[in-house]
Amino acid sequence: MSSLDKFGQLITENLRDSALNRCLDIEAGVIKSEECLALTKELSTLSESQLKIVKRLVTKCIDTGVHDFLFAIDEVQDALPILVNGDNIAEESDGLQGEIFTEDGWYERFSEHQETGI
Repeated sequence: MSSLDKFGQLITENLRDSALNRCLDIEAGVIKSEECLALTKELSTLSESQLKIVKRLVTKCIDTGVHDFLFAIDEVQDALPILVNGDNIAEESDGLQGEIFTEDGWYERFSEHQETGI
């Protein structure tokens, strides 16, 4: 696996999937903190179509954050390079933010939720 893909897998699994799974865990009542249980209760009052909208919104917000973070890495690569196995990952890509999308992008290859999210 290339250094770029190793970075993409890390971002996908430990940032995107982690955040999406947190949303699903809160919905299911898996997380037992008072705040999360309150959210679980509130989410349980929503219809299935309303819950789908919430999940699309959560996915869209997370994906925008990841996209913008990757764009920022590209913008500052000279002053703040990200090295994986000695390789500057921004130099390995035509645009890091584009690596997350398409049928062969990071989300499709590394995410348990693929590009569509939750």
